[in-house]
Amino acid sequence: MEDNRVSVESVELALLSEIEMSSALLMKDAYPPESLGAMEEEKLSPSSQPERFPHDDESGGPNARIYVTKLSHRTPPEEIEKILKNNPGRKTDMAALDFYTLVLSLSMRLGDPSKTRFLNGTIEVAFPHGVTILSYSPKDKGTIPAIIRSGREAISLSPGLVMAASPPQGTKIPPDPTAEPITIPVGPGEKISGAYSRKNGYILGIPAGILLEYQGMLKNQREMFWEIFPPMPVDDSEITGKERQVIFSFIVQTPKSSPPRITARIDGRVKGNLWGVVPVKGSVVL
Repeated sequence: MEDNRVSVESVELALLSEIEMSSALLMKDAYPPESLGAMEEEKLSPSSQPERFPHDDESGGPNARIYVTKLSHRTPPEEIEKILKNNPGRKTDMAALDFYTLVLSLSMRLGDPSKTRFLNGTIEVAFPHGVTILSYSPKDKGTIPAIIRSGREAISLSPGLVMAASPPQGTKIPPDPTAEPITIPVGPGEKISGAYSRKNGYILGIPAGILLEYQGMLKNQREMFWEIFPPMPVDDSEITGKERQVIFSFIVQTPKSSPPRITARIDGRVKGNLWGVVPVKGSVVL
């Protein structure tokens, strides 16, 4: 990987329950909406085997489709110096290490979109042994609510992982001739645009209105745990069937010439008019 270039890897992932698509469609035909209260949600359990989600807008079932993208580039030396300066006790053999900045974007679309609601979920992120998380974002639990309230049409991420809403439309920003254009898949044939520069970091065209709220904590030096949930206060009419987005960032230390892989495990709960509350899950390695 070139020092000033961004590597982009994307994959489509299905979050599935044990209710098969065909079974869900049969259930729709067999039970009228007023009979939904008889469903027992405790009989429904998640599947641990992710599969590709069929491209069928008419398919039923309490499932979700997630588009996962990893952006990565070499962390600029000045950012490494700042991190190590704030951790004077860390002994580091710089010649034996590499440093990477990574951005993980997840865009979720629900199955049976007119009726299925996202309730909440968790995302566990793990790096291989030998990798150390030096910094991550967002850390402040107020960061994402502030971005959502801004109503802006893009998100900025500084080289030091400070996440914020982009400046208001019409704000004069000097052009950056070194900026590298980026595209991120967020749906079937759909992408968002963005750019990266060493000086300014990332600007990503993610509207504030599609963000989920989330907050994370370190489990150890190479694993993190994030809780994700709809913006508060919850309004079911606003979280039914719409695209929802989360975005995390990390600066990591790796053994020399060992670009980091990310394993992401996603567990969620969705609610349908027919099947009640159902757990769904999936995992991916990028």
